[in-house]
Parts: sequence; structure tokens; C-alpha cells
Amino acid sequence: MSFFSAPDFIQKLDSFFAREDVKGAQNYLRETYAELASDENASARLTVLNEIIGLSRQTNEEKEALRAIDEAVRLIDKCGIEGTKSAGTIYLNCATTLKHFSKAEKSIEYYSKTSEIYDRILDENDPLKAGLYNNMALALQDLEQYEKAEEMFRKAIDITLTDDKNALETAVSYVNLAHLLFDLNPIDEEINILLDKAYDILLNPAYYGYSKYAFTCRKCAPSFGYFGRFLQEKKLGERADEVYGLA
Repeated sequence: MSFFSAPDFIQKLDSFFAREDVKGAQNYLRETYAELASDENASARLTVLNEIIGLSRQTNEEKEALRAIDEAVRLIDKCGIEGTKSAGTIYLNCATTLKHFSKAEKSIEYYSKTSEIYDRILDENDPLKAGLYNNMALALQDLEQYEKAEEMFRKAIDITLTDDKNALETAVSYVNLAHLLFDLNPIDEEINILLDKAYDILLNPAYYGYSKYAFTCRKCAPSFGYFGRFLQEKKLGERADEVYGLA
């Protein structure tokens, strides 16, 4: 490949997702990566690998994901970007993928790397930190480190509450924290309080136009069913269908 343009690459990749052509996206990523065979293209390869890691998580391609993670970590050093925001973003992607494939303990290593970078370069209330804390909490929960997990969920909520633009992320954290508290004490009174707060956000017309609104409704809906709130689960599913044009 004589020239690699990251914006052009992302635009073409997004065109596959826009028409829900996951197989086409996979083939495009694999072909592009193969064309960037030399370490002379290390930066471009790293860009492609980061997308491969994320898509492999979505498609449950564990072997491909783990190979991509190993290579991405090597190329971070090769490109000399250790300690940068870009490196933090890649480490976060690696960690989330490892957690997805039931490798929570290994994921903490990369969540910690991300945290070190974000603490140094980002503002205290940067929403990227909230995303990190929320995901890290889920891994800690898998490891039965419940107190640390609760601390992370609450730190995420403290950040997202500072800006109304992050309301959907707040709703997700409320739901996640409700699950954690249930695991610790099924009759904890805060569980229903958290679910009420999450539902109020998701049914608030002020957030209907947010880019991930329907996705968030779909993501949270099963949790309401899990807690016996079946009408709310149904309503959230209907809201997602309306946005997706399936109603």
C-alpha cells in the first residue's frame, strides 16, 4: 500500500457498518492489514488493529482478537506512543476485549495502563475517564473485587453527572451498579432507586435524539426484566424499535 489515510480508512469502514455488512467490514480490515505488512507502516497497522480488536469482540472471534491485541501492544512500543492518549484508547479497547473473552484478570493490567495515562493527561471530569471506570468495574466484579468495583461505578457516575450530554452513560452506570448491589445484597433498597433513575433518563424526551439512545435502551432493557420490571423492559424495547424504524 503506497499511501494510507486514516480518515479515508475509517470512512470506508463506517460505510460497511452503515449497511450492517459485518462480513464486509471483516474482509476489509483483514485485507487492509495484509497490505500493511511491513513495520514501516507501524502507525497505520496500529490504526487497523485497533478496529480489528473491537470488531472481533463484537463477532466473538477470540483467536483473532487475541492475536490483534498482542500485535497492537508491540506496535505501541514500536511507534513510540506509550503514554499518549492514543495508547490509552488502544489499551482500553484491549482491556474491554479481554474482559469480554473472560480474561478479566489480564484485562485489569490494560485498564490500569489506561488509568495511568488518563490520570496524567485528562481533566478530572473527562467522560473518557467515566467510560474507563465503568468498564474496569465490570472486570473487577468478575474477579469478585466488589468494593473496588462499586468505587469505580460511583466514580463514573460522579463524572457523567457533571454534564447532561453524558446522561445515557449515567443510566448505564446506574443499571450496572444495581446489578452489583443485588449480587451483594438482593434486598438493598438502593437497587430500585438506581433503576428508577436509569428509567427516568431513558424515557426522557430530552435524550431521544442522542446518537446512542436506541442502543442504550436496547442494552439496558434486559436488566429491567431481570429485576422483574417487565413493563419497563417492554417499553425500552419499543423505544429502540421506534428509533430503528422497526415499530
